[in-house]
Amino acid sequence: METFDYTTVEEQIAKLKSQNLIISDEAAAKVALTIYGYSNLIKSYCEPYTIIIDGQRQYRNGVTFDQLYSLYILDKNLRNAVMASMLDLEEHIKATAAEVIAKSFGTHPDEYLNFRNYSNRRKRKKHFTLTGILDTLNKTLNTGKDPIHHYKTVHEIVPPWILFKSIYFTTIVNFVDLFKTQQKNEMFNNLYDLDNLHLSEESGRMLMMDTLFICLDYRNTAAHGGRTYNHQSDNKLRAENIFGIEPDGIAPGFGQFLFLLRLLRYKNPFLYLDSVLSSEVNRHCSQFPQDVTYLGQILNMNITAQEVVWISPNSNKCHSDPHCSGMKNAIKIPFAEAKDKGYVCCKKCN
Repeated sequence: METFDYTTVEEQIAKLKSQNLIISDEAAAKVALTIYGYSNLIKSYCEPYTIIIDGQRQYRNGVTFDQLYSLYILDKNLRNAVMASMLDLEEHIKATAAEVIAKSFGTHPDEYLNFRNYSNRRKRKKHFTLTGILDTLNKTLNTGKDPIHHYKTVHEIVPPWILFKSIYFTTIVNFVDLFKTQQKNEMFNNLYDLDNLHLSEESGRMLMMDTLFICLDYRNTAAHGGRTYNHQSDNKLRAENIFGIEPDGIAPGFGQFLFLLRLLRYKNPFLYLDSVLSSEVNRHCSQFPQDVTYLGQILNMNITAQEVVWISPNSNKCHSDPHCSGMKNAIKIPFAEAKDKGYVCCKKCN
C-alpha cells in the first residue's frame, strides 16, 4: 500500500526546484503553499507543465511557480463563478418548475405530490426514483424550519414554490426528469426562446434535460473543489438527436457548458460566467502568452491575449489593481487604449 510522508513547506519548495520549476520569490511561494496546500496548488495543476523523464516528473524548461499559481487562481475564480451562476440558475429552475406544477396540479401538496401526476421510470439510484423523490418532498414538508413551517402554521398548505426552496438542486433536476410530456414541454417553453431554436418538442425536451444534468455536474464539481477549467461532464449532450449534428460537433468541456447556458432565455448565468472566464483567461494569458494554445484547445475558444488596466476619470494613472490608491468605480480598458489616451502606469501596482 502506498504511503504519504509529511513534508514541510521548505521541503516542498526544495522538491519543486529539484524538478526544474523556477521559483523567483520563495517567500511568496511559501505563503501560497501554506494557504492553499501542496495538493490543491501543485498536484492538481502541474500536469500541463510537466513531462516524465526516466519515471520522474520534471517541469518543462522555463516554467515558473508564478505560472502554475496563476492557472490555479484562474480555476479557483472560475470555480467560484460556476457556483454563483448555478445558484442563480437553480433559483430560476425551481421557480419555473413550481409554476408548471401549480398550473397543472394545484398548490396543495396532496394535489401536486400525487404519484399519478408523474412518470415512474427507472433510475440508477433509489432516492431518485419517483417514490424516492416524493418521499423526500413529503419529509421536507414536515420540517420545523421556515418558510415551510410558517406556511403550514399560518396558511395550512405549502405551495410548490415554497417547498422547492428547501430542496437540493439535484432533487429538483431529477424530479423534472420524471415530469410527464406535457409538463416537460411547458418547462421547455418557459426556459427557452422558441423563435431562435427551431427544435421539435422531443428534441427540446432532450436539450432541456441534458442541459440540466450537465449544469448539475458542473455545480457539484465546483462545490467539492474539483478542477473546473478542463472538466468534462460524464453526462453527455445528445447533439446528434437534438441538433442533427455529429456527436463531436460540439466539443465537450467548458465550452459546451457555456454553449448550453447561452441557449437559455434567462441569460444572467451565462453572461456572468462568460465574463469571468474572459477576464481570467485574458489575465493569465497576458502574463503567460505561452499558455494561449493550451487553454484555447482546452476551453475550445479563440484566445487573443490583451493586457487590460483600470482607470479613473479623476486621475491620469492606469492601474493593474482596480482598488489601488482607494480607487472606486474603476473602468477596465485595454492597456494600448489607455496608453493612446495619455495614461501613465501607476508605480505602486504596475
